[in-house]
Amino acid sequence: MINEINFADTSEYRIVYIKYIGKDCDNKYIYQFFLSKDIEEVFSEGWSEKPACNINEDILIIDSDMYEYIKELHTDIYFDLAQNNCCFSMQDARDHCIALASENLDNAEEYPEKGRIVVMFGDYIDDIERMLAIRDMRMRFV
Repeated sequence: MINEINFADTSEYRIVYIKYIGKDCDNKYIYQFFLSKDIEEVFSEGWSEKPACNINEDILIIDSDMYEYIKELHTDIYFDLAQNNCCFSMQDARDHCIALASENLDNAEEYPEKGRIVVMFGDYIDDIERMLAIRDMRMRFV
């Protein structure tokens, strides 16, 4: 899906959806971050339905014409995702009422020293990658 992207300048791309893929052979969680330059038109059937956790993820995931690229993250961190939320809709994530993803702290002994990872709809990928780099995590294009 990578078409003539300038890897040196991804500053215009924003996160519009995050999908949990599963675990890799090293038992790390795999997440895909969907990126778009134009976030105004990003929407999918079922995004206005509450709660998001009751809607099939195949309906919630955005169509391929709504994003340009995907970056993947392999991590030990488990994220709570908006589409699994049992109180809010995906539209609420789009409206910044809830995060697209937030670091799950249920089993944490203390609050992360370098801060909790929270990703909001429309966050610039460069900002998220800087936040991840502080915790020694890197993303790659898929």
